[in-house]
Amino acid sequence: MVAAATPPYGAGMTRASLLTLSLLLCLAAALPASASALRGFKTPSGNIHCQGYGGEVRCDIRRTTNGKPPRPAWCDFDYGTGYATKPGWKRGKRLCVSDTVYDAGHRALAYGASWRYGSVTCRSRMAGLTCRNGGGHGFFLSIGSQRVF
Repeated sequence: MVAAATPPYGAGMTRASLLTLSLLLCLAAALPASASALRGFKTPSGNIHCQGYGGEVRCDIRRTTNGKPPRPAWCDFDYGTGYATKPGWKRGKRLCVSDTVYDAGHRALAYGASWRYGSVTCRSRMAGLTCRNGGGHGFFLSIGSQRVF
């Protein structure tokens, strides 16, 4: 009796499903530099990366010259590197985060240019990055100063 050989591509995977999966992967690879580049950006220096998701805009700053603010007792992760705003917030927020929005696929937002995600607008300037919701509340980030308003 000869045992039936199992296909090398795994149980339950048919040749047609493998071809479909391959086609989808090829289509994904043909997207712009990164799909996230469409909903995120970095500053020309690369020090700040921002991402829009779920109506919120979050930006992470990698380097500062003025140090991080004190971490609150309730935060067990990084504090003072992530900032966010969204519609309806009366003030931008410093975040307690264990992840990052840095993405090598983010395109640089030129100085003087603006980026919009929903009702949040971010403007890149040589002095720093300002992101505001429709009510004018948000944050400012630069290597030497970070503040929420």
